[in-house]
Amino acid sequence: MISRRQIIIGTASALMAPGLCFAKKKWDVIIVGSGVAGLSAAVSSLQSGAKSVLILEKSPVIGGHSIVSTGYVSAVDPKRQKYKDSPELMLENMLEIGGHKNDTALAEIVCQRSFEIINWLEDVGVKWEPTLLQTAAGLFPRSHISNTVRAGYDYVMALNSYAIRHGAKLLLNTKVESLITEDGRVVGVTASLGKDQSVPMYAGAVILATGGFTANVEMRTRFDPRLGPEFATTANPFGNAYDGATGDAITMTEPLGAALKDAQYIQLIPFWGGRLLDYVGGDIFVNKHGKRFVSESASWKEISEAVLKQPDKEMWAITDSQSRKGASLGIKLMNQVVRKANSVQEMASIMHVEPSVLTQTLDTYNRHAKINEDPIFHKNRFTQTISVPPYYFGIERLCVHFCCGGVRFNKNAQVLRKDGSVIEGLYVCGEASGGLHGHDRMGGVALTSAFVFGKIAGKHSISQTA
Repeated sequence: MISRRQIIIGTASALMAPGLCFAKKKWDVIIVGSGVAGLSAAVSSLQSGAKSVLILEKSPVIGGHSIVSTGYVSAVDPKRQKYKDSPELMLENMLEIGGHKNDTALAEIVCQRSFEIINWLEDVGVKWEPTLLQTAAGLFPRSHISNTVRAGYDYVMALNSYAIRHGAKLLLNTKVESLITEDGRVVGVTASLGKDQSVPMYAGAVILATGGFTANVEMRTRFDPRLGPEFATTANPFGNAYDGATGDAITMTEPLGAALKDAQYIQLIPFWGGRLLDYVGGDIFVNKHGKRFVSESASWKEISEAVLKQPDKEMWAITDSQSRKGASLGIKLMNQVVRKANSVQEMASIMHVEPSVLTQTLDTYNRHAKINEDPIFHKNRFTQTISVPPYYFGIERLCVHFCCGGVRFNKNAQVLRKDGSVIEGLYVCGEASGGLHGHDRMGGVALTSAFVFGKIAGKHSISQTA
């Protein structure tokens, strides 16, 4: 008779067997992280001739922040765009948002290859909506999305499905603790497969796609002392969920002498309160007195700094029945984070704002929306007036959202030391990397850059190990 203890031991052994088996071979490439940057690297390496690709994910599910992303992807697209665009204009927009602190060469690569990425993702299985919008802080209507409900999920699933179908292996609940080096070259990782069980795993190249450090309060206050524990993250706004953005790439690469770039630039955005839209033109931001105080089309840095100057560091976000709302509408209404009113007067009463002031604010805004011109705050994009009840509104506060900086890298996605030399065998992509965004990130370009440099990392890592 098999005892209960034997069943438990046997089950545990079976669960551990894949990890132990994976540790016994040398892989063409090991990818740390299963968001869109890591999965793009996996797909690209397979398309470039890799025979053995291993994706390691420390959480029990794939996707990282990518899978819960709103999902706008900024790209120049002559096939779908109604407005004349170019990689040069996109670069100009990135540099404007980034305060011209960007590594221009890296930003230019993203802009020049953005349309290629849109087509590449279509080939992998992503289906784009035909209408392009100007995402919040995007400056121009070039943002693609697969759907307004679960676009990030779509991208993760399409890339992961392709990678697995073409031979990549995925190991969950596997935290990479350190990098293995020989003669200055990275040749593998040490990974934890469970309690008190760490094993070495070897590869021709290692690609770090571990995300940023927004959830690591100690690390983020190292770079920006203002961002203490009182600031939640957009991935875990209520403090009751798992957020794996703990800066693992920085922790692993600094002992090797890797350089950091722009890590002090950490993006705050209003996200989990009254704001229901992630595109420009369909909502308005007002303070507790019912007055506008900032352009809704400004960069997140400008909007965040304006919000921080408001009473209680908060604002009201208002839209109406005409706008395209995200998937959060139902839960926000249910929790009364967002309220609903059938008139401006009813809305003002709930907001404890003088009705005449709010009415004047909306009337003025709507006059400007009709002529697509804002002489007060210079908003550059309107998609509608805010005039058709019911109105949707709620208080919005700031959350820590995105790390604009991280591990320094070059045009081939290779990690660089402080002296500018390459750490051979080591690559970085996605939010773990630093340099191309400058002091703020343009809306919609985080995913674009993750796709672009994930694809570059996958291809170059194989070209160097073939």
